[in-house]
Amino acid sequence: MQDKPRIKTTTTLLSLPPELHLLIGTYLRFPDIVYFRITCAYLYALLPPLTHSQLLLAETTDYALSRDIYACRYCLRLRPASRFADRMRRRRRGRYGRDADKRFCVECGLRPRAGTDEEARYGPGAQVRIDGVLYVICITCRTFGLGYGGGIECQGCGLDRERVRRRKLLLNGESTDQG
Repeated sequence: MQDKPRIKTTTTLLSLPPELHLLIGTYLRFPDIVYFRITCAYLYALLPPLTHSQLLLAETTDYALSRDIYACRYCLRLRPASRFADRMRRRRRGRYGRDADKRFCVECGLRPRAGTDEEARYGPGAQVRIDGVLYVICITCRTFGLGYGGGIECQGCGLDRERVRRRKLLLNGESTDQG
């Protein structure tokens, strides 16, 4: 009897059964699990996204600390600090605060809550500081933008209101001078 020549076969990661991919995922820590998941569309669809509690743990890793990223409870993403209101990054909702699990990014704060009629977490007139800069949801036009003079209007509406006020003062001043 002759020995049959061995056929060399190569096994690739993607040729493994899905159960093994899932098992591999359970042994990976952040950020390795994220890198593994975004390797290809197949793994991205197969592996579950990180849960909120996993994201909160991930934000305390050296990787997250060096990049200053935080977890959002609604969109379930790790986002840069500049995407959060200053109040969400300090004290109780800060990285190690007791209410860190209640932190949400500005984008989610502006988005209507699920199951409500267009009611957002941040409403008209809300003042939000991001990296020390004042932003507002304008009480007049209902847009999110840079605040005007520490008030509750955006710069566009605040400047328009100021122009109208000055125009009225000028008109009133001219009519009293002639009379």
